[in-house]
Amino acid sequence: MDEQFVQGVVGGVLNRHKNRTLNKKRIQTLMVEIAANIDLVSSVKGLAKDNPLSIEMWKGWDGKEEPLSKEYLDYWTCDICNENTHEVNYDYLGSGTNHLGCELKEQELQEKSDKIMEQLELDFKDFDLSKSESNENSKVDMSAKSSRGKK
Repeated sequence: MDEQFVQGVVGGVLNRHKNRTLNKKRIQTLMVEIAANIDLVSSVKGLAKDNPLSIEMWKGWDGKEEPLSKEYLDYWTCDICNENTHEVNYDYLGSGTNHLGCELKEQELQEKSDKIMEQLELDFKDFDLSKSESNENSKVDMSAKSSRGKK
């Protein structure tokens, strides 16, 4: 295989992920993407089983599709909408395993809530509770003689 081609593939993959933090999962993703790109060309020149970067080599996959475990699905669950995110592209994940869309909606709602609270604080900044009218239905006996708390 042409060394320049391999360098181009690796450089292209690294360039697409240049603004991301490299952690164990990200490095595995990069490895798979590089292997897939190289496999594409090598399968044209020869058989895929002859490729040294086969999935059996780096993952030990035997070709049998197994159902996803409950622990795996529980981990890949959005904390906001409680839906699985295991098939969501990394570009559409927010922090952790949350959907980016869910986090953006939550942030928008929080900003709206903050604006409402700021306005309420401004509206009631100079409000004097002692001058407000009482409501007959909300009378509470706060005297020391009250039998509150006694059995």
